[in-house]
Amino acid sequence: MKPSSFHYDKRGSDASPIGPMSVDSGNHQHSTLTVPVAQIKPLVKFLVSEGCSLQALLSGTGITFEQLTVHDHQLPLWAYIELTSNARRLCKNPTYALILGKQFFINHDSILACRTMSSTHALAAMQLLIQYQHLFTPLLELNLETNEDQSIFSIEEKIPLHDALPHVLEYNISVLYSLGKFCLGQNHYPVEIEFTHDNPGQAKEFENFFENPVRFGCPENRVIIPTETLAQPIIFQNEKTALTNDHLCRQYTKPESKDEWVLQKVKQTIRNMPFTDVSMENLSRQLYMSTRSLRRHLHNHGVSFKALFENERKRVAMKRVQKHDISIESLAEELGYQNAASFSRAFKRWFGVAPNHYKQEARNKDTNT
Repeated sequence: MKPSSFHYDKRGSDASPIGPMSVDSGNHQHSTLTVPVAQIKPLVKFLVSEGCSLQALLSGTGITFEQLTVHDHQLPLWAYIELTSNARRLCKNPTYALILGKQFFINHDSILACRTMSSTHALAAMQLLIQYQHLFTPLLELNLETNEDQSIFSIEEKIPLHDALPHVLEYNISVLYSLGKFCLGQNHYPVEIEFTHDNPGQAKEFENFFENPVRFGCPENRVIIPTETLAQPIIFQNEKTALTNDHLCRQYTKPESKDEWVLQKVKQTIRNMPFTDVSMENLSRQLYMSTRSLRRHLHNHGVSFKALFENERKRVAMKRVQKHDISIESLAEELGYQNAASFSRAFKRWFGVAPNHYKQEARNKDTNT
C-alpha cells in the first residue's frame, strides 16, 4: 500500500516555517505530495541512537542511504508510513514519539508558534491553533469544543495514515503540550489525554511523561482541558507582535484547492449518510459531479473512496461498541455489512480483537473504574 506523500516549500529556511510536519501539493494538478527528508532524519537518527538497526528501520521503505545525504530531497508519504511502522516495531522505548515531539519543540521555531506565544491567554492560543491548523500539520484535523467546565481538543486524520497514525498523534500532542508549558511558564498543567490506539508500553510510561492521566483504546483521540487551564495568561503576550505574526500566518495561508474541498465534502457527506447508502454513485450525485471526476479529485489528494469509507466505519464502530447500547448484529447492519461475521472480521483487522471480546473488555474497564 503506497498512499500519496506530501511536500512543503522551505522558502529559504532550513527549518520548516510552519509546524512539525508540513505539506504543499505544489502547482501540478497530479503532483505527488512528499515528505522533506530533513523532517524524517530526526526520527531515523534518534532510533539508531536508541540501538535500532538502520537497515531494519529502512526495510520496505524504499529509502536509500544516499537519499538521507541529500538536504532538499523529498520522499513519498508511503515511505514515511512504512518507516514509522518499522519504528514502532523496533524501538524498545514506547515513548520515542513523545521524546521526538519535545525535541522538535526545543530545536525548532515556527510562525504559528510565535503567533500563539503572543496571545493573551491559553484559550486564545488554542483558538488560533484551530484557525491556522493547516500551518501546523496537514495530516490531522483539529477541533475545539468548549463548555463551562472544560474544553475538548479532538484530533482526526485528514487522510488515511494507517499504521503511522499513532506515531503522528503522539508526536504532535507532545509538541503542543511542550509549547503549552513554555507559553504558560510552567513545568506542568492539568489535562487528560485519550488515544484510540492501544498502549504501546507496559505500564505508566505515557502518564510519567505528561504527568497527567493518559488513556488508550478510547472512542476518540482528544485532550480534555479544564477551563481554569485555558483561562491562564500567556507570559509572552504582546499585542504588537501578535499583529505582525498574524499577518505572516495569513501570508502562508493558501486558498483551499478544489481537491481539498472535495475531500472534506466527501468526508462530511459520508458522515451524514446512512452507511447502507454510501457509494461512489450516491456521493457523486450529492456533490453534483461525475464518479470519474470524484475519483480523480480523491486520487489527486492521495486517498481513495474505499479508504475514507472504511475509516468512517472504523470510527463509528469503536464509539458504538464502547457504549454497549447495540448488539453486534445490529451494528453490522447499521455499518452496511452483509452480516455480523463480515463486520467481526473487519473489526478484528482494525483493532486486533473480535468486537464481542472488545465489548467485554470495555465493560470490565467500566466496572473496575
